[in-house]
Amino acid sequence: MNKILITGGSGLLGSNIAKLASSNFKVYTTYNKNRVSMKDVYFFQIDITKKEQLIKIEQIKPELIIHCAALTNVGYCEEHPTEAYNQNVLASINIAEIAKKIGAYLIHISTDSVFDGTKGNYREGDIPSPINIYGRTKLEAEQRVSSIHTHSCIIRTNIYGWNKRDKFSLAEWMLNKLTNNEELPALKDIYFSPILVNYLVDILFKLQEKKNEGIIHIAGSETCTKLEFAYMISEVFNFDKSLIKPVSIHELGLKAPRGLDTSLNVSKAEKILKKHLPRVKEGLKKMKKLYEEGYVEELKHG
Repeated sequence: MNKILITGGSGLLGSNIAKLASSNFKVYTTYNKNRVSMKDVYFFQIDITKKEQLIKIEQIKPELIIHCAALTNVGYCEEHPTEAYNQNVLASINIAEIAKKIGAYLIHISTDSVFDGTKGNYREGDIPSPINIYGRTKLEAEQRVSSIHTHSCIIRTNIYGWNKRDKFSLAEWMLNKLTNNEELPALKDIYFSPILVNYLVDILFKLQEKKNEGIIHIAGSETCTKLEFAYMISEVFNFDKSLIKPVSIHELGLKAPRGLDTSLNVSKAEKILKKHLPRVKEGLKKMKKLYEEGYVEELKHG
């Protein structure tokens, strides 16, 4: 059985990959501060910003590495640029170097925040122009990874889904507000193309089989505002739509600037995969079904 190494195994993407990979791979996954456990998955603590600690990965010799670990809080990155650089750039350099050394295929997870959001529907060939520290560190990470290890695939995406830890993705935060009958502020002027994390995981495994290299955008095939996303959540999960309050990004006084439309064009991915990527409501229906089928309980406590 092939070995897979996942960095950031306690996060939204990492934990879902670990759960879904355990039937086909021998799964190893790293965490730094947030200790977690899962059936049939070997978790171990490591600080991937420290090169000397990566000897553990060299000893495991995984055939596939998926690098999910990152500092993703945009406001926090803006206020802590050195930490953002270490977690997003330095760690990625270390992972790319170890992947090259052991001959592993590397999937590096990036973000739609490498774009400035002035036009949307970004293709892989569009020139990135990040407007905050988070986006700049993720772009530099892309550039360093691709220069170090050519046998790698860089995935730009924007995900939501069920978390293993008590931490909210955008959809979970919205659901929590609606479940508690609280007013839900939702941005009417921020556009994105989100994809359910489970769909992304399935696609990552397909790309691994094909050993695709270079940059690929994996996102929903539909662009919507975060306000429209909230309305679709209320519809799919049967909550009161009147709780949702439209707000503008300009009202929030955020610590870091945000792009107004960072939606991704997924035509390249659809051509490679020979299938259409899901629309937003399709993903939300799947998210609800996963909850009803007990997937979330298994993810959190299995």
